[in-house]
Amino acid sequence: MLFLTVSLALFLSGASASAQTALDNFSPYTLFGLGHLERGGDQNSLAMGGIGVGNRDMTTINLLNPAAVTAREERAFMLDFGLHQKNVLYNEGDKRSANNMFNIHHVVVSFPIYKHSAFKLGVMPYSAVGYNFKAFDDSDEMLSTIGTINYVKSGQGSIYQMFFGAGVTLFDRLSLGVDGIYYWGNIGRYSSTSFSDNTYYRSLVRSWEFMARGFSAKFGVQYDQPLSETMSLTVGATFTPGANLRGEKSGISYAKSSTYTDTVEVVDNSKFAGYSIPSEFSVGFTLRKTDSWMIGFDYTRQDWTKTTFDSTPNVDFKTGVAESFNFGMEFIPNKYDVRYYGATLTYRFGAYYNKTYMMLDNHQIKNVGITLGVSLPVYNRSTSVSFGVDLGQMGTTANNLIRERYIKFNLGLNLFDLWFFKTLYN
Repeated sequence: MLFLTVSLALFLSGASASAQTALDNFSPYTLFGLGHLERGGDQNSLAMGGIGVGNRDMTTINLLNPAAVTAREERAFMLDFGLHQKNVLYNEGDKRSANNMFNIHHVVVSFPIYKHSAFKLGVMPYSAVGYNFKAFDDSDEMLSTIGTINYVKSGQGSIYQMFFGAGVTLFDRLSLGVDGIYYWGNIGRYSSTSFSDNTYYRSLVRSWEFMARGFSAKFGVQYDQPLSETMSLTVGATFTPGANLRGEKSGISYAKSSTYTDTVEVVDNSKFAGYSIPSEFSVGFTLRKTDSWMIGFDYTRQDWTKTTFDSTPNVDFKTGVAESFNFGMEFIPNKYDVRYYGATLTYRFGAYYNKTYMMLDNHQIKNVGITLGVSLPVYNRSTSVSFGVDLGQMGTTANNLIRERYIKFNLGLNLFDLWFFKTLYN
C-alpha cells in the first residue's frame, strides 16, 4: 500500500490545475483496470440521479432501457446530443490539486419502424482513463548513493460503445427491447524512471497501448400499469450479458543513457486476450402523473470479482461487486401555460450512491452525489435544451486514499419532430 500512497501523492503534486482538455475523465483511480466507468443516460436522466430503467417518456430517448424506445409518438423522429464538462478538486493529506475536462457525452437518434415498434442508434462512452503522476525521490539516502530519482506514470484513453436497438409494445402495456452493443477504443499507458544526477544509471522507459474491441447486448423489459386517468406506475428491468474485450497490444520497453539506448522488449500489434466485462442487472420503477411530475428509483449490480487486470507492483488492488442506487424526480408547474414561460420548464432533482468495482487495500471506492437540472422547451413543447449539474465525491482521505470532489455540468439538445405527416390541404 506504500506505493499507492506515494503514487497518489505524486498525482496531487504533479497534476496541477490545467486548462480544459478533451478527456472523458482524469482521476488517479483510472490507473487500475478499465478506469472510470461512465454513468449512462442522457442529460435528463443524469439530472435525476441517473434513473431510467423504469422511465417512459414520449418526448425523450431513454438510453438505459431498450424497451423504452417504444414510448413515443408513432410518427416522431428524435435526436439527442449531449456534452459534459467536469471540474475536480483532489485532496490527500495536505496536498491539493485541481483539473477540468470537457467532451461529448452521447449522440443518439430514434424513429419508428411500424406502429408499436421503433429503433435507436447511438454512441456514448463506456470507460475512461486519464492520469499523470510525477515525482522525485531526493532523500538523503538516495542522494548519497544514486542521486535524485524521477518517476513518471501517465495514461489516457477511452472505451466507447455503439448501440443499435429496437423495441416493441405488446398488449398496450408490456414493452420489450434489445440493444446490440459494439465496444471499441484504446488505452495507452506510460511509465519511466530516470536519474538526473547520475550518468552511470540508465533511464528505464515502458509504454504500451491496448486497442480493444468486443460485442455484447442489452435486453430490457417494461410494464406500464395505469392507476387512474392521470397516474401510472412503470416497472422495468435490464440484463446485459458479459463481454470480452479483445484486440491488439503494442508497446516498447527500453533502457536509455546519454550515449545509447538498449531495447528490452518490443510488442508490435500482437493478439491480446484482453479483459472481461461481467454481466449487469438493473431494476427500477417510476410513478408518474401525466404532464405534471414523476418520481423513480433504480438499482444496478455488476460482479467484477472474477475479472482480473494487470497487477500494479506493491499495490493491493482487486475487483469487487459494483452496486448503484439512484433516486430522481421531475416536476412541470404547467406544461401548457401560454402566459408564463417559467411554468412550462421541467425541473429535476436526484441523488446517487455508487460502489465502484475498485478495491484498494480491502477498501471499496465509493461515489456519491446529488444532481439538479432544468429543461427549456423550444420550437415546440417537446423539443428542449437541458442543463444539469452534478455535485459529487469519489473516494475518501481516510486509509491513505484520495478524495475527489467535483462539479459536473451537462448540456444537451433533445430534438423532437413529426415525420410522415399527411397535410389536410396543399
